[in-house]
Amino acid sequence: MCLDVRKAGQGSKERPLALLQEAVHLHLLGEIAVAHPAVRNSGPAGDTVAVACQVEGEQLERALNDLEVSNPDFDASFEALSGALLDHASAQQRDEFPLLRRYVTTQRLHMMAGAMRDARIMAATD
Repeated sequence: MCLDVRKAGQGSKERPLALLQEAVHLHLLGEIAVAHPAVRNSGPAGDTVAVACQVEGEQLERALNDLEVSNPDFDASFEALSGALLDHASAQQRDEFPLLRRYVTTQRLHMMAGAMRDARIMAATD
């Protein structure tokens, strides 16, 4: 989705940016409802890791929503922010996923994946 924003012409970035903003928002809602609570209960570092990931995700969402396509610095700002989004996803894979794999059963992980999909679908239809 970041690539769609980058590739869009100067006059047509609004729509792909709005789609990215919505996707990030729905993803974060799923994390807040499902993933972060499970991480908090996963080992001694779980709470610290979950809170850090949630705070960072919320900051990135705010920064993404603050972007203005009409701003002359949009492309540079978006490039930095899209890099930060990728870094955030990498940090989650590095910090949260190992805790979930270690402390949460496979059956529960599958249930969580379904619950995250459900949370995103329900939020998208509100």
